[in-house]
Order: sequence, then structure tokens, then C-alpha cells
Amino acid sequence: MVSIERRLKIAAGQFAPVRGAIEENMRYHELLVERAASAGVNLILFPELSLTGYEPEIASLLALSDDTCLMPLQALSDKYDMTIIAGAPLHVEGKKPAIGACIISSRRPVTYYRKMYLHPGESDYFSAGDTECVFPERTFSIGMSVCADAGQHRHAERTVQQGANVYLNSVLSAGGYDKDSAQLKNYARLYAMPTLMANYCGPSGGWKPVGKSAAWDASGELVARAPENGTALLVVDIQDRECSGEVILLND
Repeated sequence: MVSIERRLKIAAGQFAPVRGAIEENMRYHELLVERAASAGVNLILFPELSLTGYEPEIASLLALSDDTCLMPLQALSDKYDMTIIAGAPLHVEGKKPAIGACIISSRRPVTYYRKMYLHPGESDYFSAGDTECVFPERTFSIGMSVCADAGQHRHAERTVQQGANVYLNSVLSAGGYDKDSAQLKNYARLYAMPTLMANYCGPSGGWKPVGKSAAWDASGELVARAPENGTALLVVDIQDRECSGEVILLND
């Protein structure tokens, strides 16, 4: 019997967001998706609330109630057969909006994950989700997390219990970057699964994110890390249990 190679190319899209400007932020998404397509990427992850920037005070005004504004990304997903994970506040009936990850796959309905564990102060503006998210991508199962989710070991553990063998973390990471990256490195080693972080490289919501989107292989070794400044695409090629990575810098 001939064995089938398990291969997946995933990427983190790093950029500096524009406050509350979905159209302008969409252009960064389109730029990075196009570049990812030329690198053969199957899935691209963007930072927390990437379509609006991390702006809690205006999140309720920007919350998505349907997938209309995601149509440009859906078109790109269909064109390149690529899964695109973009962040946005999500309307929740009768509650505050959720911090959402919009999972846009080729010719399939958009699915949404709501961040389950909120940072102190976020509950003033957002409601928490209550369900982990694991979805198929090629021959892999992808576990989704947003920022503080990864700070809770039980989130990673439950995601793995549901079958995840790759763990993604969409973040705004500033002063806590070292701790955030150490947690992902630990999950990669503990659960023998590649992990990937997508971060901003410019100010948002009063924070100063430090860029350095990164990925770790199934033994917890750093595969690649983007620079602190500048729009960049971090690409990780997973072949069975082996990982290789590269960073592609883009002109802003």
C-alpha cells in the first residue's frame, strides 16, 4: 500500500491595522492573501479583530450581523481554494458582541468561532463564546483560538481532545509577547502539534503590538518568526511531522 503524504501550508498575515476602517484593513487582507496564494498556502490566519483593529470601545458599532462584508474574502477563498481566517466583532442577539474569528473556506458557508476567555476589562465590551472550534483542512484538523484562549491550558487540552493536530492563535500581543509565545511553544511540545501565532505590527486600541508572528513545530522548536515591524507573511510548510518556514516581507 502506498502511503499518502500529509501536507499543509499555513501562513500568518501580519500588518498594522487602521482603526475601525474595514475597507482599508480589507486591502491588507487581500494583499496578503494574494501573496500567500503565490506561495502555495492552503490556510492563512490574521490577527485578533483584524478587519476592524482591536477597538473595544467601538466594537458594537462595527459588529458583523451577516457575512456581507466578507464577500471579497470569500471570492479569494474560492479563487485560490484557500481557507482565510479573519477577525471581527460579531453581533450576538441580546448580548454584547463577541470577539470572532471568521473561517472562510472555498465554496462552503462561513463558520464563526467566538473567543471563549476574555482578558480583564474585555467583558465590559464583549461577551464570551462557549464552544471550542476544530475544523478539517486537507488531511489535518485545525484548532482555533483567539489571544487569551491560549492562556488557558484547558482550552488547548479540550481542542486537542476534539481532534486538533494544528493549533492556531490569532492575537494582539504587546508587553506579554514572551509569555504568549512560550505558551504556544509549550503546547506544540506537549501535544506534538505545530502551533502558529498571527500578531499585529502596529498600534491598535491603545496597545503597541510587537509583531513577531511565529510558528513552532511538533517538538516545540521555533520554525520561523516575522520581524517586529512591517507587513509580513510567515509561511509554514507541514509535511507529515516535519515543518519548515519562511518569512516574506511586503512593501506597505
